[in-house]
Amino acid sequence: MDFELPEEAAMLQKTVRRFVQEELIPLEKQVPEAEDLPADIKTRLEQKAKDLGLWLLDVPQEFGGAGLSCLMICVIYEEASKSVLLPFRGPGIFGPRVGPILLSCNDAQKEKYLFPIVRGEKRACFAMSEPNAGSDAASIRTTAVKDGDSYIINGMKTWISGASKSDFAQVFAVTDHSKGVKGITCF
Repeated sequence: MDFELPEEAAMLQKTVRRFVQEELIPLEKQVPEAEDLPADIKTRLEQKAKDLGLWLLDVPQEFGGAGLSCLMICVIYEEASKSVLLPFRGPGIFGPRVGPILLSCNDAQKEKYLFPIVRGEKRACFAMSEPNAGSDAASIRTTAVKDGDSYIINGMKTWISGASKSDFAQVFAVTDHSKGVKGITCF
């Protein structure tokens, strides 16, 4: 089956391809380790990404993101993957990752968690994996038990990308074992 990108996606592909060829690939010999770009290089590349509209790719425009479709994001990552400079996981240079959980927060939570991430002031990580669960949500053993207006969380998380550089974590815990995966809550 033949597939042709819509015109807008094809234009984006050309833009990102040029960005990768002109900005990223020339840096590969200078910066062999993609995981930790030197701050000055990362800041410069982030600004170029912002200037090209490649910032906060999947964050809705109402929250300051590009609000791109899945197809458009795939086009960007396909082109970006042609350079070893950007990590497959982690924020890279296209802005911090903002999961749909933060977009679903109430207004007070958005002020405390979402908007500081969008502004680049804070970082978050996604804590689901456990020693015996990996990313299998059905095997999560961490629990959260209501205690007045709060919850007490007990358990262990592991393999959390970006945890050492995060200001807070989105932690998944079982709140109701009888509901299976529907009994898991994100804190």
